[in-house]
Amino acid sequence: MVDLYKVYKFLKEQWLGSVLIILWLISIFMYQNKKNELLNKAYILESKLKQLEKKAKIELKDVDSLKTIDTIIVTRIKIIKQKEYEKIRIIDSLPISGLQSYFTERYPK
Repeated sequence: MVDLYKVYKFLKEQWLGSVLIILWLISIFMYQNKKNELLNKAYILESKLKQLEKKAKIELKDVDSLKTIDTIIVTRIKIIKQKEYEKIRIIDSLPISGLQSYFTERYPK
């Protein structure tokens, strides 16, 4: 009982220090809770970031494949235009009788 009396007397005399210690302990616990919450949020955001990076890599591959397809299509268009130009040049160089026979063979009635 003597020990409790001394503690009570100490707290009564040093009430401001006791209050400050209690407030300090409360702030430490609150800080640790906020820290844990922020760490959890950071972990969630990092996992989302990794998922988005994976999606970005996949989409980048798709874009690269579209780029190669685009170049293939452009080359095909150039080839078709070249063939068309050659046919037009051949038709332009034919005499009138050759043109008549060409079109009658090409477009029968």
